[in-house]
Amino acid sequence: MKLTRKSTNETVPLEDGFLWSDEFDWKPIEQTQERAVDGTLIIQEGAKKYGRPITLQPAADDMGWIKRSTLSILKDWSAAQGEEFTLKFEYASDQREFNVIFNHAENAIEAKPVKGIPAASENEFYSVTMRFTELNDAN
Repeated sequence: MKLTRKSTNETVPLEDGFLWSDEFDWKPIEQTQERAVDGTLIIQEGAKKYGRPITLQPAADDMGWIKRSTLSILKDWSAAQGEEFTLKFEYASDQREFNVIFNHAENAIEAKPVKGIPAASENEFYSVTMRFTELNDAN
């Protein structure tokens, strides 16, 4: 898996230990149902154009780790307003790409040291959850 910053074409590799935890929670159709005064059901619906959440969480306690040096880059990128990224899955069975931004409404990046103590070097690992919002289909 990798994340590419579109404006600079810089890429950060991400280990394969992340699970897209809300992949199947997305509802592509928005719908409202109301009753008219006479009891008639009024249904309005439309297809969502974009905005699907992509939450990458560690698949297990010993997965989804990122070195502090890489985490610092991701935090800097997330703070760059208006930046877009390409998130590319690189699994044998999944080569999808997504045009995304960091989802600040839902806490874009959560990280805690794997050892549970402050990092002593830039090579220390953090367990990380990343939240993105898909802008449109990158394919």
